[in-house]
Amino acid sequence: MPRSAAHGLAGLRRAGGRSFTAVVAAAAALVLASAPALADNDNPTDQDVAKAKAAVESASSSVAAMEVTLAQLSAADDAAQIKLQQAGEAYSQAQDAADTATAAAQRAAEQSAAADESAAAARRTLVALAREMARTGGSSEALESFLSADGFSDVAERTSQLDQVTGKADQAVQEYRAAQLVAHTMDERATTAAADAVTASDAAATALAAAQQLQTETAAQVAAADAQRQQLVVQLAAARATSVEVEQQRQAQIEAQRQAAAQAAAQKASQEAAARQAAAAAASAGTKSGGSGSSTSSGSGSSSGSSSSGSGSSSSGSSSGSSGSGSSGSGSTSSGGSSSGSSSAGEGAVAWARAQVGAAYLWGASGPEAFDCSGLTMKAWASQGVSLPHSSAAQYKRVAKISTSELRPGDLLFWASDTSDASTIYHVAMWVGGGLIVEAPVAGLPVRVTAMRWGGTMPFAGRP
Repeated sequence: MPRSAAHGLAGLRRAGGRSFTAVVAAAAALVLASAPALADNDNPTDQDVAKAKAAVESASSSVAAMEVTLAQLSAADDAAQIKLQQAGEAYSQAQDAADTATAAAQRAAEQSAAADESAAAARRTLVALAREMARTGGSSEALESFLSADGFSDVAERTSQLDQVTGKADQAVQEYRAAQLVAHTMDERATTAAADAVTASDAAATALAAAQQLQTETAAQVAAADAQRQQLVVQLAAARATSVEVEQQRQAQIEAQRQAAAQAAAQKASQEAAARQAAAAAASAGTKSGGSGSSTSSGSGSSSGSSSSGSGSSSSGSSSGSSGSGSSGSGSTSSGGSSSGSSSAGEGAVAWARAQVGAAYLWGASGPEAFDCSGLTMKAWASQGVSLPHSSAAQYKRVAKISTSELRPGDLLFWASDTSDASTIYHVAMWVGGGLIVEAPVAGLPVRVTAMRWGGTMPFAGRP
C-alpha cells in the first residue's frame, strides 16, 4: 500500500523532535565552522545566519524526499509480490483445468473403448445368428445386408429389410444399432476431450512460463529496491548526524507503524463490507420469505452485528465460531459453499500445515517437499478428510462463508485484487489463531507462520 509524502514527514516527526533539532544544529554548526573568524564580539553576521538557515532547509527537504522515496520503494515491493501471487493463481487455475480436462479425456477414452467393445459384441451376436439361420434354412440376407451397411444413413435406407428379422435376431439388431451409436458418440467425445486437454495443458505451460518470467523480474526489482533503500538509509543517517544502525531502527519503526495503521484500516473496511453484504442478503431473504423469513434474517443480522463488535476478542470469536458457524454458514448468504469440517478438524489442519513450515514454495505444488498457497491448504484439510480444489478462487467457492469475527483455527482467508469479485482472488492462507496465519506466501519465500495482514482480504473468510 503506497505511502504519501505527508506520511513520510509525519514518520520523521514521530521519530523524534530531538533528531530533527539535531539536523538543524548540525547544519548550523557546519556553516559556522566554515565561516571566517568573526569579529571580537563573536556575533554571527546576517550572511552567516542566512547560510545556516539555507543548510537546515536543504537538509530538511532532503530528509523528507528520502522518506518519500523509501515509502515508494516499499509500495513497489508490495505491488510486485501481489503480481507474483496473481501469476501463481493463474497457473494454479490453468493447471487445475488441465488436470480436469486430462481426467475427462481419460474417462471419455475408457467409455469409448467400452462402447466399441459393446458394439463388437453385438456384431458377433448378429454374425452368429446369421450363421445359425443359414444352417437352419432361414434367410440371412437381411442380416448380411445390415452388417455390410456403410454407416447409419445406409442402415436407415434398409429398415424395410429389418422387418424380415424377428424374435431374438430383432433384439440383437437393435442392440447392435444402439451400441454402434453409443460408440460413435463416445469416440467423438473422446476426441474432443483429448483436444481440450492439450489446449488446457498448453495454457498451463504458458501461465507457468509467464509466472516464472515475472518471478525473475520481481527478484531483480526487489534487489534493486533493497540496494537503493540501503543507500538512502546511509544518506539519512548522515543528514541526521546519526549512525546507520540508529537510522535502520528508525525506519523499521516507521514501517511497523505504517503497516499497523494500514492493517487496522483494512480490517475495519473488510468487516464493514461483510456487514453490508450480510445486511443486503438478509434484506433480500426477508423480502422473499415473508414474515417468518424476516424474523430469521433479523436474528442473523443481530448475530453478525454482535460478532463485529466483539471482533477484538480472539477467544470469543473462536468459541462462538463453532456454535455460530451454523448461523454464519447459513448466512454465508453470499455465494454458496458448504462446511463439513469440525473445530477439531480445523485444529488438525493447522497442525498439519504448521508441520510444513520451511518447505519451499513451488508453482502448482502440493507437497511433500514444496507447496503453493492453495496446495498447502488443500493438503492440510485433506489430512482431515475434507476435499478442496487446487485453486484459491475455487476453494473460496467451495467453502462456507463466515464473518472474520468468527474465525477459528483452520478457517481460510482469501486475498483479491477486487474484494467485491471472487474471480479476482489470488491467495489463500489458513487462520492459526492469535492474529497469526500459516501460508505458502510467494515464490522465493518458504511456508511460514506470520502475522495476519488484512489489506486486500475478501469480506468473508471460509470454513471448509
